[in-house]
Amino acid sequence: MKTLTKEQYDFYVEHGYLHLPGVVPEHVLDLVRGVLSRWVDRLADTWTADGLITDTREDLDFWRRLVVLWADAGNPKYSRSPRKEVVEPDTHRALSDPALLDVAEDLLGTDEISVHGVFNVRPKLPSQHWTNTPWHQDAQYRGISPHVHVPTFWFPLQDVDEDYSCLGVEPGYHNGKLFEPYEDETGFLGISPEDRKQFKGHPVRMKAGDLLCFTSLTPHHAYSNQTDRVRWSLDVRYQATDSIDPEIEQETIGFVARSNDPGRLESFDQWYAKGWKERGW
Repeated sequence: MKTLTKEQYDFYVEHGYLHLPGVVPEHVLDLVRGVLSRWVDRLADTWTADGLITDTREDLDFWRRLVVLWADAGNPKYSRSPRKEVVEPDTHRALSDPALLDVAEDLLGTDEISVHGVFNVRPKLPSQHWTNTPWHQDAQYRGISPHVHVPTFWFPLQDVDEDYSCLGVEPGYHNGKLFEPYEDETGFLGISPEDRKQFKGHPVRMKAGDLLCFTSLTPHHAYSNQTDRVRWSLDVRYQATDSIDPEIEQETIGFVARSNDPGRLESFDQWYAKGWKERGW
């Protein structure tokens, strides 16, 4: 084990999730903040070009700027899960940081590790129902197999609790079934109201720098954002490179992040060349 204790690993195996305080380095948080600040810059430029705003609010800080811009623009829809818009070198650096890969190596039991093609950043604005991710399992989504161990790593860029949209998990279901996907009113896939009646919900309050890991079958959801600031988070998945199915597009558009063979490692340019510019999601 490089990072986890036996007790932590056993907890993950038994409960399907693991909260690790303080394992995400500050330089990774800084990389992600930079990526997202540039995304907000581009969004502000788009809204300016569309005639929705005249002031890009560059005087405001990272936590408030998008809130004010969105209100100034008349509350337009924007990408609630940017992915292709934030594929850039600093994203590659953040997702392949050794601190995250060490945890992935402990959970996967291999040092041949790839970043999965499905990752998300979440700019969650206050009181926006359509950005609330409902109870769901990641394996309900196309390209995330319930039969292969593909742990999700989720971390916020600020301290979060139930008012500031932390995640809630339902322990003990990760060794069970994949629930029938339910089309939630937000447009996200989820678990039906009938099936989730049995959930009690366990909020995971976190500090900036904490990491939450869970399996693709672990039910989880996000609490709504009741603050006056953006709740920023990133989620990424890792898998054993040798488990990648060449028939599943979402697995093949990730990149090899750790290997005993340096020739297998994939640079940002190799990752980007997998069609990210043209991708529709």
